[in-house]
Amino acid sequence: MQNGYELGFFITDTFKVSRKLTLDYGLRWDYFGACTYEDGLQFNWDLQSGNVVAPQPALAKVHPAYTQTGIRVGAGAVVPSPKKSNFRPRLGVAYRLQDHMVVRGGYGLFTETLGNLHRIQGGGPFQISDTYFNSVQNGRPLFQFPNPFPAGAGTLASQSISGYPLETDNGVIHQFNVSLEREIRDLGFRVSYIGSRSRGMNYNLSINKPPPSLIPFAQSRRPYPQFVNATFAQSDGRANYNSAQFEVQRKRGSLILDFHYTLASNLADYLNLEDPYNHVYWNRDQYTARHRAVANVTYDVPFGRGRRFMNAAPAAVDHLLGGWQWNWISYFQSGQYFSPSFSGADRSNTNTTGGLPDRIAGGNLASGQRVVDRWFDASGFTLPPVGRFGNSGVNILEGPGLNLHHLSVVKEFRLTEKLRLNYQAMITDIFNTPHFGFPATNITVPLQVARITGSAGGGAPREKSSQREVQMRLRLEF
Repeated sequence: MQNGYELGFFITDTFKVSRKLTLDYGLRWDYFGACTYEDGLQFNWDLQSGNVVAPQPALAKVHPAYTQTGIRVGAGAVVPSPKKSNFRPRLGVAYRLQDHMVVRGGYGLFTETLGNLHRIQGGGPFQISDTYFNSVQNGRPLFQFPNPFPAGAGTLASQSISGYPLETDNGVIHQFNVSLEREIRDLGFRVSYIGSRSRGMNYNLSINKPPPSLIPFAQSRRPYPQFVNATFAQSDGRANYNSAQFEVQRKRGSLILDFHYTLASNLADYLNLEDPYNHVYWNRDQYTARHRAVANVTYDVPFGRGRRFMNAAPAAVDHLLGGWQWNWISYFQSGQYFSPSFSGADRSNTNTTGGLPDRIAGGNLASGQRVVDRWFDASGFTLPPVGRFGNSGVNILEGPGLNLHHLSVVKEFRLTEKLRLNYQAMITDIFNTPHFGFPATNITVPLQVARITGSAGGGAPREKSSQREVQMRLRLEF
């Protein structure tokens, strides 16, 4: 059984300095407790000595075959110490410039969470597997009952390892914003800048690769040759987010409108981790589109009882024409990002088969030139020379975007004073616009590279961007 817990406290207050100026301020403290196994069979990896570490009582449970490949196991602490100084202040300001114009701003610090049941490792030295290959010797199979797995016939699996520091260091996210709000008649306008700076972010780095070179790969060249793969948690990641936003709202009358547009940039320096010796490059976040606009409109049709027209209509006419509500939502979004790749060769001589290619041109085609059979210019990439990793960044190519519209229609039929029938019809992707997934990225497969072969999202398309669907529902309320 796994155990873990977290605790947080928050205090806040609002202070009205004057009729025009209001302050909101607060302080939050977070404590993310260490996670443990109830049986104590967990382990860590000590980066300095290269030893696998387990609690003293658990050493007796280490599988005897685990150390046959040169792996050393010793006693030591494996449960990380949670950080206790995660105090994060927040401040918000609102100032009324005019009766219908307000400027707002805010700044706050937030603590990075490492995830539920983080940094807990089981299995490892406490369990191991053998691979057996059957053969026939002198007309008899090697494996036969009553002893189907004879001693010495199996092959021990190669071992990999992961580790983390015993002193947990949660990253800090600085979030800040400023906006100008203005009301003109029955429309509200907002122009905003929203940004964040994340520092000390945690990520896992594969550190058991030899330096890239012209020397052919050998297991002995690894920093830790007793393991195949070895990863260790780092806490020096950085990310920068900047966005400009524009929003229009109308909340009165029969027409309700909410439209917003975002121009965004989201970069991080721990996304390209191919080369553990040189990996601090700023690259785009995969999921943050450069442009995104959403329009949401609700319209109460002005016919029927209680509406502007046909207020005194007979019941039959009211049931047919009155009381309808239309809801429309549209998404317009530029594409999310993806990376080029190659396969089938260890160009860096680090036992890394495939990876990022060399970038020799832009790669992105003009939006009017992108078609399903050639979404990007594959000639902009080539195999890296032997002895190093490719120089292409990650998430440098832009994928297909969204042009998506949904409609729903709602009508309530009042059958009696207490009995109502609610009807709803919903049409997703009303224009049946095709939305595609990312193209093939492997430049070493020329017949497929840059071609799109599937729709977006598979079984869970973004914002229901699959083919048009029509649903109808009746609900009796009493």
